[in-house]
Amino acid sequence: MRRPGLLIILLVALAGCGNARTRPPDTEHPDAPRLPHDYAIADAGVSFEGPGNWQPLPPGGPLVGGIRNKTATLAIWRYPRTEPLPTTSAALEEVRGLLLARIRQRNPTFVVRQSRLRRRGGLEGIELVGRQTIAGLRYYVRSTHLFKAGAEVVIDAYAPPGEFVRVDRTVFGPVLRSLKVTTP
Repeated sequence: MRRPGLLIILLVALAGCGNARTRPPDTEHPDAPRLPHDYAIADAGVSFEGPGNWQPLPPGGPLVGGIRNKTATLAIWRYPRTEPLPTTSAALEEVRGLLLARIRQRNPTFVVRQSRLRRRGGLEGIELVGRQTIAGLRYYVRSTHLFKAGAEVVIDAYAPPGEFVRVDRTVFGPVLRSLKVTTP
C-alpha cells in the first residue's frame, strides 16, 4: 500500500513541478529613461539633466563623469588646452578640419557620417556623428567638442548600431539639449 503513494511523489518530483526556467537579465538593450535627475560636475563646470535610472560614470583622469546603462554610455571628458580656443565660426571650421585629421590618424575604425558646427551647452562647438569599433564591438557615436575656460569639453555618446537611434532620441539628445558648460 505504501508503494503507490511513493510512486506518485516520485512522479511529481520528476515532472519538475515549480522548476520553470527563469529568463536571464537583459544586459544588451539600454533601459528607457526614467526618473529625471540633475547631474552636476562642478570641478568640470558641466551640468545636465539625464535619466536617474542610468548609473553615473566615476571620474578618472580626463574623464570627469557621465552616465551609462548596459551597452550605452555618455562620457564627459575635459582636456586642458594651452593654445587659443576657437571663438569664431572660421576658427571652429579650422579646428574641425584638424579634429577630423587627428581622428583619422588615431582611430582608423572611426567613420564620420556627419560633421557640423552646433550650439550646445550655451557654446558653439563641433559635433561629429559616426561609427567606430571599441574593444572589438561596433558602436555609433555622437561626439560633441566644446571650448570654454582654457579647456576642450568632449561629450562622447555611444551605443550599439541597433540601439543608437532610440537611445540618441530618448537620452543623448535630451542630455545635450539640457547641457550647461560654465567655468569650473
